[in-house]
Amino acid sequence: MPAPNPPSTRSAASADVPGPLTGFDIALLAALAVFWGSAYIFIREGIVFGAGPLLFAAVRYAFSAAAFAAFAVARREAAPGRGPLLASASIGGLLIIGLYGGFLYWGEQFTTGGYAAVLSSTAPVLTVVVAFALLPSERLGRTALAGIAVGFGGTFVLVLPQLTGSPIGTWPGPLYVLGAFVCAALGTVLLRRYGGGRQSLYQIATQFAVAAAILGVGAAIVPGREAFPTTEGVWASLAGLVVLSSIGGYFVYFQLHHRVGPVRANVVAYLLPPIGIGLGSGFLGEPVTVLELVGVVIVLAGVTLVVRGSIARPRPPPVAASAER
Repeated sequence: MPAPNPPSTRSAASADVPGPLTGFDIALLAALAVFWGSAYIFIREGIVFGAGPLLFAAVRYAFSAAAFAAFAVARREAAPGRGPLLASASIGGLLIIGLYGGFLYWGEQFTTGGYAAVLSSTAPVLTVVVAFALLPSERLGRTALAGIAVGFGGTFVLVLPQLTGSPIGTWPGPLYVLGAFVCAALGTVLLRRYGGGRQSLYQIATQFAVAAAILGVGAAIVPGREAFPTTEGVWASLAGLVVLSSIGGYFVYFQLHHRVGPVRANVVAYLLPPIGIGLGSGFLGEPVTVLELVGVVIVLAGVTLVVRGSIARPRPPPVAASAER
């Protein structure tokens, strides 16, 4: 696996402006959809086999941190500076991986893996909202604003089955899962603004290590008993999460994050619902409701409007103060 390039030396203003999607970018999106779409199923299965959600996430992230650090050493990658490393730890480790993983794993105690994947279709809309507020280069027209409204309407439809006693789980599940995607959206935009360019292997390892520490502490202090049974089912789920979803998924994600920006990188959520539903229902027999399918269609319609109506422009140069004012 090739190592990521060192952090970009482009200015923050130019780094905010994503280029057009290439065939390689689309291939990366497809691969990421498979890696991350299967993660929801692995998480749910590990919890079903008896793993405590926070401890399960902490163990996964600890193994992932060790793997990325080993790759960095093997590639003889130069260590990043203190600033980029601190940004990776505080933004990526806390928000993109730590809080995101904590909310997601905790929420999957109450819902199916396929339904968690369905809720991931809200991620692009959430990312656009945050990017519009924090990235000056992001501009939204009327079409995009209408898409945001449509997307949140679809989100309500997705949550509705849980509130009406659906067989796919109980109501806290979607709220925690949506909280995970809010954290991820905020983190990806902040990392785009302050992260200093492409994330190195050392930076990714740092993010996973910080997330593992946060969730390890969380597992020790939350009420109830967090367990990690050393059974075949738990280890198989953990292996899938570490190899596919962490090593493969996050490596591809940060490549996309640098190449096309946070808004379009999170468009991978287009593909997660059908992959999650397909894996969950096809291999695990998880139920699929009509409202789920309707909600996904509405959300995807909203995100399509957002992508078509959003325009990335460079930040305008500062205007000198006029002496005649």
